[in-house]
Amino acid sequence: MIPQNAGGNRHGRGTGQGKGKGMGKGPHSRPEPTIPPLDINNAELVAELGLCENSLTFDNVLHSNLGGAGPDSGSADVTYGNVLPGTNLVVTATSPYTPNSLNPSGGVMRNGARNGFGVVNMASGSSVDLTFRLQDAATGAPKVVDNFIFTFVDGDHGMAHESRESVTISGFTSYALDTESTLTIENALDDDETRAAGNGRATFISTLRGSKQDNPESALALTRLQSRRSVSVLFESKSDFTITAAERNYANPQGRNIFFTGASNLICARESSCSSYTCPERFRQRQNAEFTVCASRPCTVVDQDLCCIAGNTARVLGTSA
Repeated sequence: MIPQNAGGNRHGRGTGQGKGKGMGKGPHSRPEPTIPPLDINNAELVAELGLCENSLTFDNVLHSNLGGAGPDSGSADVTYGNVLPGTNLVVTATSPYTPNSLNPSGGVMRNGARNGFGVVNMASGSSVDLTFRLQDAATGAPKVVDNFIFTFVDGDHGMAHESRESVTISGFTSYALDTESTLTIENALDDDETRAAGNGRATFISTLRGSKQDNPESALALTRLQSRRSVSVLFESKSDFTITAAERNYANPQGRNIFFTGASNLICARESSCSSYTCPERFRQRQNAEFTVCASRPCTVVDQDLCCIAGNTARVLGTSA
């Protein structure tokens, strides 16, 4: 397990030390040490690779028909456009996929994007194997990206004590958790040699109840509770990776949403939104203040025009999941 900010100060892929000192060819040579895997708990490495600046974004849904369940027709996938410049992301189910069928406005209607997060809806008591594949937006060919971050958020479950939500992620190089993470880890294959080869695997399991009221609104402005329920992983030189999502042991049938995004404030600086700014007298917060990022961190008077508008009417925030 690699807790957030627990990494050392290595951030390269080997320094070449030991060459010419009995570690090369010869009768008394020793094997060169294993090159350590890149560690996203190292802030210097994150900055050097530009992982926060060059993050995947989920704002543009081109097609939604995961597992052939609709609402669109055609290919059985969800396709996100321009998650990186000139790059689409296609999500396909490689096992039977069961969305929530109890809520006419839920289920596959939830699949797609919300507030910069990708969303896949699932029925409780089900699991699904998903492949995430990066493609050239013009040609549809697989597109290898040197380094990118993927974050799964909102790892919580229903009211039943036995219920659990889990995500098994395969193919990562390293991962980061909050120092007070509420996620437990099982079936980990994350030794240095395995992760250096880009073959890390682990299952991250919820331990706390949750509801739509505590769903995240911004990947770079996760609250302490939201951060504790999230995990960020690094993929290196890959065009695709796989996960298995599961919802187990719920007392009553219901729908659950799996949320994912690019970089988050698990490894990046936390952004401040206008919802954290107190407008002066005779002003109120602008609509969608929780989605508007301040120019300063935290928000200051220089953000007043961005965050506030004249008027005394209280702004009422809606909730959705």
